[in-house]
Amino acid sequence: MSAHGKLPYLTIGQVSQHTGVSAKAIRHYESLGLIPAVPRRGTYRLYRPEHVDAIRLIRKAQSLGFTLAELRRLGTDGCTPDWHRFVEALVLKRKSVAMEMARLQTLDAELADLQATLPGLIASELDCAMLTTALTGS
Repeated sequence: MSAHGKLPYLTIGQVSQHTGVSAKAIRHYESLGLIPAVPRRGTYRLYRPEHVDAIRLIRKAQSLGFTLAELRRLGTDGCTPDWHRFVEALVLKRKSVAMEMARLQTLDAELADLQATLPGLIASELDCAMLTTALTGS
């Protein structure tokens, strides 16, 4: 708190340092309406702690696979999250991750099978046509 009892304001450079997000990205979030309106003093944007929290939430959501467009759709007024929809989006994202994990496990099993098959094929010195038949089964 400042000497006047008001919440401290941060410059865009300070917010960038606190969040690890570039000033350009912060301005982009503002232009998309993903963060609350930022008051200005002259040409300077004055950020409050809730701006820092919103920026951190955006970055965390992005690191978990959400796009900025998806995040915009989860807001009630462009920057206030609709928490119910946010939770639903998290459930859907987790289902998507589970499906991708299953796909990758299947792929890994197929790769392991091929890896186990290759030493025998290499030892038999098959020609190209025979090798293709052995690998594809046709």
